[in-house]
Amino acid sequence: MKVEFHPLTVGDVNEAASFYQSAHAGLESEFRQEIDAAVDRIANRPLLFPIVEAQFRRCIVRRFPFSILFRIVDADCIRVLVIRHHKRHPRFGSARM
Repeated sequence: MKVEFHPLTVGDVNEAASFYQSAHAGLESEFRQEIDAAVDRIANRPLLFPIVEAQFRRCIVRRFPFSILFRIVDADCIRVLVIRHHKRHPRFGSARM
C-alpha cells in the first residue's frame, strides 16, 4: 500500500532524532529504524490499528514513546499525519487532521 506523509511529519521525526543523537551515539539510527518499521507495519496491515479519533488510527512505535497517527485514504493509500511523543499534548498535530 502506498504511504503518503504530511509535510510536517519530517520535522516531527527530525526533532526527535536530534534529541536521541545528543542523548547517546547511535540512538538516532535506532529511532529512525523503529519509525520505518512502524510505517511498514501500517502499510502492510492498516486495519489492525485502532481508531482513536473519527477515522484516524494509531500505531505505537516499539522501544520509543511515540505514536503514529494515520488515516486510510482509499484502498491503495494511507496518509501519515502526525508522529507524536506520548508526553506531547494530545491535541499536538490535530490541525493536520
